Amino acid sequence: MKAFLFPGQGTQKVGMGRFLRDAYPQVVEPFWREADRILGYPLTRMCAEGPITALREMPVTQPAVFLCSWTAFAAATSEGATAEVVAGHSLGEYSALAAAGVLDWREVLELVHHRGKLMAEVQRRVDGKMAAIVGRTLEEVERLCDVVRRRLGQVVEIANHNEERQVVVSGQSPAVDALIAALDEADDVRTTVLRIGGPAHSSLMEGAAREFDRYLDRYEFRCPTIELISSSTAEPYRSGADVRKQLGAQLVHRVVWVDVLRELGRRGMTATWELGPGRVLSGLVERALPRTRTFRANDPTAFADGVRAW
Repeated sequence: MKAFLFPGQGTQKVGMGRFLRDAYPQVVEPFWREADRILGYPLTRMCAEGPITALREMPVTQPAVFLCSWTAFAAATSEGATAEVVAGHSLGEYSALAAAGVLDWREVLELVHHRGKLMAEVQRRVDGKMAAIVGRTLEEVERLCDVVRRRLGQVVEIANHNEERQVVVSGQSPAVDALIAALDEADDVRTTVLRIGGPAHSSLMEGAAREFDRYLDRYEFRCPTIELISSSTAEPYRSGADVRKQLGAQLVHRVVWVDVLRELGRRGMTATWELGPGRVLSGLVERALPRTRTFRANDPTAFADGVRAW
């Protein structure tokens, strides 16, 4: 059994997607031209030339990462690649639902653009951030979050559970900083503030989540054509209505990627192909499922390896 995996925000970089446009112009170029038209700004040029500060603006980041993932999927499937399962990490779930036929790729592009604008509005109103913590279990980080919340009266919550000892927290900056300061006293912990901006997957996103939920009403969600695993529950979606319901709450729900990988392992996954500009998901698979072959699409050599050996 094989799975296509799609990365989320934070994987953006200048030059993203360029090699696929060069290698598969007839497949890829029409998507980029149409995306520029739909969005009303030159996403193609911004991805190719930057600047990186523009690519870090969420109304740009999210369509950019989605489109690079979608065109990687299109290029892979043009070579005959197929998979029985698709899943995506946070923003990457939108690429997965497009690959599963739940929505047309143009509709997904509109959705992630709007999602990015709503998240950027929260970022402007709230002094928030996210930080990765490596070296502590979920339970240990949850206890420390509770201590900081009670001491400061501010929000700091678990946003992502990526590995047994890799957790991402999200919340108000002073609370996140206090948690990092407490952890940095230990030699066996590594903390990194993420260049994502804003407190994603936390209760601070509740207003944006409600508005986004209303925005979803304009779309018709179809039943997935292949198995689509939720990054919020690690369970397969059974209907388009299930997808619609979960996406409305995704901005405040934590990403349980460690459970997604357990689910893939339970299904006896033999190979995964990370379709997008990053390589983080491949590393997580390699550590969690060492018998599973991993492929990437973040550079020409890696993509060619996938085409050849998938």
